[in-house]
Amino acid sequence: LGEPPPAGVPLDPVVSLFLRREQREQRRERDSSLAQRLRRFLRRKFFLFRRSALMTLIALRNLALGRPSPERLAQEVAFASWRGEEEEARPESDGGAQRGPEL
Repeated sequence: LGEPPPAGVPLDPVVSLFLRREQREQRRERDSSLAQRLRRFLRRKFFLFRRSALMTLIALRNLALGRPSPERLAQEVAFASWRGEEEEARPESDGGAQRGPEL
């Protein structure tokens, strides 16, 4: 992953997209300010702590009350693993399509 591909070998479009995205992410992190780095660090730690706490509570509840249905367990694990990417990816200028007409 850290090495460039051999010369003359065509890249798979998915691999090419992945490499461009990784380079863009590395450039963004390198060029960000100290406040942005601190915010990103705190956000990562918050979601790590949140997931750890929720998974611990789920495990303790399962020990005390027994294992729930697989569907419910999958929902709880998905909720615990949520990191907020959906909100970041959503454009903010799309608010008019979500709301009704303002009078």
